[in-house]
Amino acid sequence: MSAPASTEVVAVPAADRYAERVYAAALALILLVPVFRAGNRPLPLLLLELLALVLLILVAWDRERLAVLPRGHALWLGAFLALPLLFLLPLPFGLWASLPGRGLYAEIQQLAADAVAWRGGSVVPSVTVLSTLAGLLPVAVFVAVRVLDNRRVMRLTGALLAVAALEAALGLAQYGQGPRSALFLGNPFAGHSAAGTYASRNHLAGLLVMVLPIALGLTAATLRRRTRRRERWRDRVAFFSSLRGHQAALFGLLALLLLLALIFTRSRAGIALGMLGLILSVIAFSRRLGGSNVYGTVGTVTAAAGGLAVAIGLLPVWQRFASLDAVENLRWRIFSATLEGIGAFFPLGSGPGTYPAVFPRFEPLGLAPGHYINHAHNDYLEWFFEAGLLAAVLMLWAGVIYVRQWPVLMRGAVWPRSRFVQIGAGLGVGLLALHGLVDYNLRIPANMVYFAFLFAVFLRPPEQPEAKPRRRHHRRATRHPAPEAAPGMSEPHDPGADTGSGSGEREGAADRPRRRVRNPFLDDDPSDD
Repeated sequence: MSAPASTEVVAVPAADRYAERVYAAALALILLVPVFRAGNRPLPLLLLELLALVLLILVAWDRERLAVLPRGHALWLGAFLALPLLFLLPLPFGLWASLPGRGLYAEIQQLAADAVAWRGGSVVPSVTVLSTLAGLLPVAVFVAVRVLDNRRVMRLTGALLAVAALEAALGLAQYGQGPRSALFLGNPFAGHSAAGTYASRNHLAGLLVMVLPIALGLTAATLRRRTRRRERWRDRVAFFSSLRGHQAALFGLLALLLLLALIFTRSRAGIALGMLGLILSVIAFSRRLGGSNVYGTVGTVTAAAGGLAVAIGLLPVWQRFASLDAVENLRWRIFSATLEGIGAFFPLGSGPGTYPAVFPRFEPLGLAPGHYINHAHNDYLEWFFEAGLLAAVLMLWAGVIYVRQWPVLMRGAVWPRSRFVQIGAGLGVGLLALHGLVDYNLRIPANMVYFAFLFAVFLRPPEQPEAKPRRRHHRRATRHPAPEAAPGMSEPHDPGADTGSGSGEREGAADRPRRRVRNPFLDDDPSDD
């Protein structure tokens, strides 16, 4: 009888198991967060917070991995999580009543015999607890991206691109079928605009604005790599029939899809920021086509002219498709009332998450009949309203971290593909930060997660391009025995034996494999990768 075949069990390294678990949890969060109204509903948000908590536990399981997080970034994340907790510290009722802006609420509680001996610093502590839990989402994604390797981070970026493409396609289908289409999934706030799975078209526009520069960057990155010092233009044009050329066309089509969906959201700020993102992408990528500007000055000028022409051509489109919503004309009045509230609670703020509950105190009569003002439509004013000077310090700190990363990424004559992704992520983060001046994208869980993800990608140490060894072609030579030298004479020198030339090379040519002739129009040059 033959012995049973032995089964060899290959042990998976602990580091790989750790990375795969963190990657799987982060991928699940990226894919699930936009499904139910972009996470902006109580039950979906609760499930997402549980998933974020699991992700944080997985990340913290290996403390040595957390050492890759720079100290400044770790301190910022700790301050971000600790800020809401400061407003939950119990204070004596008398001390709480003496804090700025809280005297009116203290009088009401005393009249209602609802005063307690101790209470948290927030005006509405229960809402601040919910705000603390929501903060787990961006922190978990940010830390996960920083501890994962570059290959897995690029795969997560691909998942985000796929989500954005699906949202864009759904938005275009919604616009095409009209406001009564079942594709709106019962959303009563979209109107005749593309909204995807988001409740508001402006928030879908925020996602598309973030992702558009990455698609443009990948298009520029895949426009061929330099393989020889001197290339003919025929070879460069023939590149578009290769595998990498097909990739460049795919990323270009993705950028076009995102841009079209952005237009049909009919968001004024979204379309304007999309035009700005297109111009900034042209400035950033036109001199690095293919990683090292393989098309030279002509390619740079052509790319810049084409991008600027598209941006200029979007101006009449912006005027034609952009529309005002019911709150658009009221923004300045909302800002003014919010500034009044900031002054009343300065310098501490009313407490994270309390803006919807506190703002009616400062809302002018008849500001928006039939509408509930639940946000300031300006992320920065709302944070200042809720957390005072501490929020301003965190915002300035994040801005300094963002600005300091740009010189690090812009260095180098040759960029690998991951560098294009990082630059695109940085542009997307900056564009959404500008969008925060007129909207509240960073209050929506999906955009909050994607913003943190792209910010972490942008802040990763840049990957250096690998130096490829130059190919050397060796000639095979057939050595023949030298004739015997006569006694007293030196051995004759055979040049073919040493240099591989002459008759030895001609006779050895039959033994060499025949060289394959590459079709420049069909075959992909492996050196491009």
